[in-house]
Amino acid sequence: MYSIGKLAKLSHASVRALRYYDEISLLPPTTKNAARHRYYTDKDISKLHHILLLKDLGFSLETIQELLSTREFDLQSVLGMRKKMIQTEQQQLSKMEASINTLLVLLETNELTNWENVFETFTTFPTDKSPLQELWTAYFSEDEQRILNKFATSEENRQAENEWTELIEDVRSNLYQDPKSPVGQKLAKRWMDKVEKAYDENLDLAQKVWDLNKKREPHLRFFQFEQEIINFIDQATRYYYESGASKR
Repeated sequence: MYSIGKLAKLSHASVRALRYYDEISLLPPTTKNAARHRYYTDKDISKLHHILLLKDLGFSLETIQELLSTREFDLQSVLGMRKKMIQTEQQQLSKMEASINTLLVLLETNELTNWENVFETFTTFPTDKSPLQELWTAYFSEDEQRILNKFATSEENRQAENEWTELIEDVRSNLYQDPKSPVGQKLAKRWMDKVEKAYDENLDLAQKVWDLNKKREPHLRFFQFEQEIINFIDQATRYYYESGASKR
């Protein structure tokens, strides 16, 4: 049996995280003694390994709980898709590096005159999106993908992007404010209003994308927010709901 401190040391997970996993019934300890101290078995360690692995892949805790509770969960398939995505990214980066090296040589020799060849160089990158689609299928249901696909380029979405850009800039300009302050709460309301509209009021999907964003998962092609903005919005929106302001 392992105490929570020993398990935290073995897994490099924090004691706080392990306690939270217990609270949400994601990883309850096998036993608790009279003093309410948690103790874990080797089976619990194996489950924690799966949790941490899926968390690193960008899955939300809610999704991880669903995956681990179903017999259809196939960790090998998830890892295989992740590996394929990494390999695709590596191929793209290698070709980009080769193109840049070519342009650097041309610049050094003052032979950068054939712009047709230059543009051809930058349009030879792989365009196969099947690995990305496979990963989206692993993360999102068909209904969720339908909502996310609305973000494709269009005049309406360009306007929405401009509104998001303006809101993000307003948040960035007020990072010195307390997220619980009137200014912070106004920003939280604006943020959640836009989130509900963008995700067809599917807040579970919005939270899933937000969690993936916080994991800095580049393979899913979501906009990456600065960590300071993520921290501010997390605190502001949490207080927005806890204070009941969202119901007013």
